[in-house]
Amino acid sequence: MLYTVSFFYVLCVVALMIIYINNPFVYSNIKKCNKHMNSMNAYNFSGGEGNLCGRFKNILPRFFKILSYKNLSPNKRFEESNGSSIYYNGVDNFKHCLYKQNGKQQVTKNDEKSKAYKNKSELLFINSSISPHFNLQKKWNKQEGLNYLFNRKLMYTQGNYANNVYPKIFNSEKKNYSIHSVGDTVSGSNTFSNEDKNYENNNGNNLDAYFDKINKYIDVDMYKNKYGDEIYNEIINLYVKRNVPKNYEQKYFLKNVKKSVIFDMDKYNDEEFEKKIEEEFTNNGVLINTINKKYYSKKNIKRMLTILNYLPLLKIINSPMDLKNLKNKYLPLLSHELKIFHFFLVNITGGHFSAGLSLLELQLSLLYIFNPPFDEIVYDIGHQTYIHKILTGRKLLFLSLRQKNGISGFLNIFESTYDKFGAGHSSTALSAIQGIYEANWQVLQSNKKDTLKSENNYDRDCTPNKFHISIIGDGGLTGGMALEALNYISFLNSKVLIIYNDNRQVSLPTNGISISGNRPIGAISDHLYDFVKKNGSENLSEASQSSNENNINKSGKNQNIFTNINYDYIGPIDGNNVEELIKIFEDIKNKGLQKSTVLHILTNKSSDFINSKSPINIMHSIKKNEIFKFNLEELDNCHEENCNNINEESKNEDSEKSNTTINDDEIFSNETYINIYTKEMLKYLEKNNNIIFISPAMLGGSGLLDISKRYPKNVYDVGIAEQHAVTFSAAMSMNKNLNIHLHIYSTFMQRAYDQIIHDLNLQKLPLNIIINRSGLVGEDGATHQGIYDLSYLGVLNNSTIISPSNPISLKKALKYCSIDRKEGSIYIRLPKVNTLSESYMKNYLNMDIMKDMEEIEKMEDPEYARNNYFGKSQIIQMSNPDKKQKEGKKLVCIFNMGSMLYNIVNAIKEIEMDPVFSEKFSFSIVDMIFLNPMDTNIIDYVINKNKHDYVITYEDNTLGGFYTHFNNYLIEKNYISKHNLSVKNIYLPNYPIEHATYKEQQEFAKVDQQNLIHRIKNYLTTNFE
Repeated sequence: MLYTVSFFYVLCVVALMIIYINNPFVYSNIKKCNKHMNSMNAYNFSGGEGNLCGRFKNILPRFFKILSYKNLSPNKRFEESNGSSIYYNGVDNFKHCLYKQNGKQQVTKNDEKSKAYKNKSELLFINSSISPHFNLQKKWNKQEGLNYLFNRKLMYTQGNYANNVYPKIFNSEKKNYSIHSVGDTVSGSNTFSNEDKNYENNNGNNLDAYFDKINKYIDVDMYKNKYGDEIYNEIINLYVKRNVPKNYEQKYFLKNVKKSVIFDMDKYNDEEFEKKIEEEFTNNGVLINTINKKYYSKKNIKRMLTILNYLPLLKIINSPMDLKNLKNKYLPLLSHELKIFHFFLVNITGGHFSAGLSLLELQLSLLYIFNPPFDEIVYDIGHQTYIHKILTGRKLLFLSLRQKNGISGFLNIFESTYDKFGAGHSSTALSAIQGIYEANWQVLQSNKKDTLKSENNYDRDCTPNKFHISIIGDGGLTGGMALEALNYISFLNSKVLIIYNDNRQVSLPTNGISISGNRPIGAISDHLYDFVKKNGSENLSEASQSSNENNINKSGKNQNIFTNINYDYIGPIDGNNVEELIKIFEDIKNKGLQKSTVLHILTNKSSDFINSKSPINIMHSIKKNEIFKFNLEELDNCHEENCNNINEESKNEDSEKSNTTINDDEIFSNETYINIYTKEMLKYLEKNNNIIFISPAMLGGSGLLDISKRYPKNVYDVGIAEQHAVTFSAAMSMNKNLNIHLHIYSTFMQRAYDQIIHDLNLQKLPLNIIINRSGLVGEDGATHQGIYDLSYLGVLNNSTIISPSNPISLKKALKYCSIDRKEGSIYIRLPKVNTLSESYMKNYLNMDIMKDMEEIEKMEDPEYARNNYFGKSQIIQMSNPDKKQKEGKKLVCIFNMGSMLYNIVNAIKEIEMDPVFSEKFSFSIVDMIFLNPMDTNIIDYVINKNKHDYVITYEDNTLGGFYTHFNNYLIEKNYISKHNLSVKNIYLPNYPIEHATYKEQQEFAKVDQQNLIHRIKNYLTTNFE
């Protein structure tokens, strides 16, 4: 009998070895899996034929001692003597785990002292006995099972989210959920994937999976700790189990909310519905005439309604008046819905992400307690105000966020009566709110004859019961303009409420490494951090506990920067706790303000999910489908040919374009101009680390992040302080031992124009200014366009202005910046788009890449660089005068300035294919590159020697740019009358170009390839003699 048993066990061991060897489950695959162990989908292979885990289960318990998780308490961590640990998350059907450690198979044991290996272990398999919870319909054999389990793409890693209790609820109540399994997150790496097959392959029939995925990104346990069991249980029932009570409106609202027309849309034809919905938008303060009608067509409203069906409270809230009907105890539920809505919609459209989460509860609370638009509320920058937009009548328009003719990504006074002051740039809100307050005070006092009696202005009350509120962040308060306003508000005692949002994440990327380390920028931030710490409220929970102790009209026991300049101070409080915010705002509303007041809130811009996904930039802004892939058509389950797509208009436009249009993949490389800049600078730093980089709070967007990691002492982040940045950099450039690079966005450089003229240009200082995002910028829209810099920089006689149109041109410009020069600053304009591809440069720009690279090497010699590069243009193609003399053709030359060179080249190539024009005209193209000094030699050559009849200028700037200098030179040389020359200027319009894609903005401005073809043909036809 003993021999029989022994023989049986030997057979089992041999069988296991054969299975193991014959499967492609090798160490490389195991290691690959182990990188993503924090969350891995567990699959059930039990039942029927091919019962892989069932067979393992029958063999292994006799060979090893295996832990049954059913006997463990949920949410309990077990420690091993060697420091390893396993966390059991309470999933009942997560039974057996087999691990591999140090080359040996290890099995979990059923006692609390010996635990599953984690830190150095690799998961071999997970066994479950309840197949419906894993949504696996296929029956698997052993080979298929292991292949699928270990070779599939993993969904995501959530780090500390493994401690959440809600995976138990997901897996016990619903299908399609993954289990948080054991493993290590790879430090510093992004282990998320938006290619998870459970979500890609649901064929648009299961939106539940997307919303469950978002629920997992939100720390559900936080609600229990912050708001108690009742709210926590409501959230679980409403948004995890999706058990919405039939009478939920009566339960959660004080009275019935007026229903939107969208719930009766099928009663109306399209024209009737359009009028009804426009009337509703108007009643809710939306200036609907600024929005394209396609965004509120029936089809797209139904799409929004499909999303809102998952959010029962938000579904029926259309305005602040509706919001006020919600019982205040249930505001945390709405807060959760807004987070889900924010995640889902911003992922679809792209846009600013984490800043809105930071101020979500604040925006909700302000609209709940106060009465805008009567009460004046002004946000700094405005990129964080999506929640404000959602709750002020624009939630149904959110598929149009940052889209052409849709709602803006910032506050816009032409979009809603609730947007009191437009924004986009930082540090303006305090000045704006004081201006609004003082204007209201002046109107109120206009009929009064009495004069001021108080020397300190304490009696200067404004409109009764009217509040003036401004929200500014710790980043915004690094700006000099904000500090100027802070000084003057207190001086006049303008009775405004300043809400200071302190999330200790000042710059982008958030707290990136620089010479100051990685702490938030500025002494004010340091000071307030110390103040908060000394007062026992370093974290949000302590802030909440202490908030009730603050007397609204007394500054408190301890002094800080605000109290020292005569502000009343309240705080700090937890700005992400809606209940605490409601209490404070009710107190303020009931008691009023006695003087200028600062409310200090501590908020969290991040989360475990965000830190894991993008720990450096805290997901400040995300691209479309960055969190998970989603097709809009999944909202209506229609086929593409039958679907009234939200981008139908652009599709139709594309279909009308010529078949000869060059594909973007042929034109552009995968690298941006900033990528090229960063790589080049790292090469220069290896040779000489005397290059110093300065940025006003934009290390990430300026390409300085990789540089700062390797050379932190070479990088200065001065905060949102453009004026200071220019003068600071100018003074540093006086030291001849250093090569200074100031990085600044074109749109933000406008703020430092006085310093550019007074401190930099007049002193002829050798500073290198890298102008990022020059030209059109796409979805950020009018407030961020870089279309003015040639106009205001062109007048600077002591400055060199370079506009590279390709990566080789940029590399030459950077080489020129590296050589010694006596005086004069250099401005290099870098667009936001990708660089031109090498094949395009060879085939369409006629460039010899190898020769150009040799040219760059020769520029090591300063004399060579000055004689052969400085102020020189690049000829793309040049017509031969013989064509005019022998063939009778008219000669046309296009002079390009800036990043859109490819448009003019492609347009001319297509015009040349038209026999009507190719028989009558011959075309030349010149890339001017330099504005100061402008290459007048090439202009003389084209007009004087080559005898061109038509000249056209083309640029990525508006009025007063390159063409102005060009035309002035023609007039100065009397070329127009002397040569009977015809001149055409093509530039960007001098009115705001609103948010849209980069291509759509080009089309709107009529500077894209197809519009150029039409404009040039029309010009030549009209002026042909």
